[in-house]
Amino acid sequence: MPWHLKEVIPEALKKAGGKEKLKRGLVLAAWREVVGKELARLSEPLALEGGVLTVRVADPVTAHQLTYSRLALVRRYEERFPGAVKEIRFVVGALEQEAPSPQEAPEDPERLLWANRRALELAAKAPPELQQKVARAALALLKQDRGQPCPICHSPSTQHPCPTCRRLLESPWVRKEAERLKRGRPTSLEGEALLVARHLARKSLLEEMEALFPQALRDEGLRPLLKDLAKRFQTLFPQEPLPEAVKSLLAKEP
Repeated sequence: MPWHLKEVIPEALKKAGGKEKLKRGLVLAAWREVVGKELARLSEPLALEGGVLTVRVADPVTAHQLTYSRLALVRRYEERFPGAVKEIRFVVGALEQEAPSPQEAPEDPERLLWANRRALELAAKAPPELQQKVARAALALLKQDRGQPCPICHSPSTQHPCPTCRRLLESPWVRKEAERLKRGRPTSLEGEALLVARHLARKSLLEEMEALFPQALRDEGLRPLLKDLAKRFQTLFPQEPLPEAVKSLLAKEP
């Protein structure tokens, strides 16, 4: 009967160690849902103390990728357990997980082929010393969810940009930091917010170069301004070539 539940629930919580212990258990149990099936196989939650969730991961590459994505993971936890997880820390070590259930559906071969190809494409844009790590991390992310990668953060999403990047694109704070990046100044942003700020800075620099190019073509006095924009662009995006027209014009400069 309903009135019996009022007696049973407090007693159950008491035996379990109280509401806080129960909440910690729920937070740990939710890790697989929060991080996604593929990355959950490479990690396991250990403890929640003082709002800090400690997670053990199988290798340094996974630790690096999850650390990079921790703000998004904290936000997902906030949606489920407001105020419970304020930070996530990762430690590398041997996992003690059970083997994946043989009843899980096999991976779609075509999707797996697409994920491998896309991971290699993304890795090719990274510095040579990071390409292998980026490929492995991108593959894990691309396999964990449905949808094509977001053009900004590269997380799989059915919307482009993804909902998180869409919100950050409208953030005055992120836009202000994008201006700092564009002018060659440091920023305190990280994670998706940094990716969005870099995206905005890149777009702005390309638009300014495109607008200035026709004028600089006619007026040599404007070419130093175009050269400055190009220099800032190459500093922020050393792996990306300048627009061909701008590159050709500046090549004629002494």
